[in-house]
Amino acid sequence: MRILILGSGGRESALYLKIKESSHADEVFVWPGNGLIPEKDRVARESVADDFSSLKDFILKEKIDFTVVGNETPLVAGVRDFLKQNIPAHAVFGPNKLGAALEGSKAFSDAFMVEANIPHGTSVVAHSLAEAKQLLPQQSLPLVLKADGLAAGKGVSIHHDYESAAQKLSEIFETRIFGDSGNRVLLQKFLHGQEASLFALCNGRDALLLPAARDYKRALTGDAGENTGGMGAYTPGDHLTDAQKEFTRTHIIEPVLQKFQYRGLLYVGLMIASNRADDLAVVEFNCRFGDPETQSILPILEGDLVEYLLWTDDKYAINFPIVSLGSAKLIPYKRGAVVNVVIAARGYPGAFKKSIPLVFLEQPDGDVHVTGAGIAEHAGKYTSTGGRIANVVAWGANRAAARAKAYAYLENFKTANAANIADLYWREDIGALA
Repeated sequence: MRILILGSGGRESALYLKIKESSHADEVFVWPGNGLIPEKDRVARESVADDFSSLKDFILKEKIDFTVVGNETPLVAGVRDFLKQNIPAHAVFGPNKLGAALEGSKAFSDAFMVEANIPHGTSVVAHSLAEAKQLLPQQSLPLVLKADGLAAGKGVSIHHDYESAAQKLSEIFETRIFGDSGNRVLLQKFLHGQEASLFALCNGRDALLLPAARDYKRALTGDAGENTGGMGAYTPGDHLTDAQKEFTRTHIIEPVLQKFQYRGLLYVGLMIASNRADDLAVVEFNCRFGDPETQSILPILEGDLVEYLLWTDDKYAINFPIVSLGSAKLIPYKRGAVVNVVIAARGYPGAFKKSIPLVFLEQPDGDVHVTGAGIAEHAGKYTSTGGRIANVVAWGANRAAARAKAYAYLENFKTANAANIADLYWREDIGALA
């Protein structure tokens, strides 16, 4: 089987490594990929956004059997719908445009959760700065502001006073820091508790749960700084009980399946208030694997990932009935834990330097590997291209052991990159035990 992965980040790098292990994968390509993916497997073209004609031509020319959509932008633009209409026999991993709207529009998602009686942070929607400022004094503090559309994980801010919230609203509506994604803004109730990310593979009727992960959104050590796309993660997350997973399946995931006949990956971001089964709420839905959680989840999954992904597509689902997982439908995973620490450009998610020269170390310990994100490669030399540059992913017998291995690599990385280390940053508390 010839498989194409769409995307360029750490998530797509993790998918590439896991899919390459599959007995079904004869060749694996990544469009456009990044500098830590072998050049022979990279499709050197601009990222796929919403013009899918060149993608269709590539699939037909290269006889691609299966497209795995890694990032949200083409899903929200309707890439599944386009490929199914134009190449009906082609298998696609990812939801249709309607299902992807759960991530593409926070207002759409909020309205659906109200309709389906799904616990979440209640919101009001403002369509202009004047309306937002009128609604602002009526909201309790702290307050969450969310840009309605896609914002690369940066469209959420938390405010403990009305002055900073008003300033952010001005930046969104007047300065247009998020462009058209900020045409509407949700003023949302702040949720207290511990965050957890639960992923479900969905085939339109049923769902398979992956191990839970915990990610770190804030830019700086100690959960300080601005929200980011994610600065690290660990798996398995330790904030979800079996009862809470079952509650999430029954009261959150099943309504999504029923409403949208949802296929692909449903990312459920949760806030866990206590150990009680129903004492949780949805922070967000995403329509694809999370980044950086995927980098920590995939290394410990048992079984063939390609079979799990194909199970979500109507073309192949009958060939891979997942009958060995039991009634709980939990995808099995290996013992131990994985910790992923993101190497970022200092200043991210704000202004940051690009084209930073990078040196990556040989990894004699098979329990540690590095996946690329914002990296370019030319003649064996690496430079940064984005805010999140790479992921140091380590397995250990427990979270403390995995964490020790990841940070030991980073100490050596710091020495190897001493000339440019002032331009680089990572959090020091990823996976820290409470």
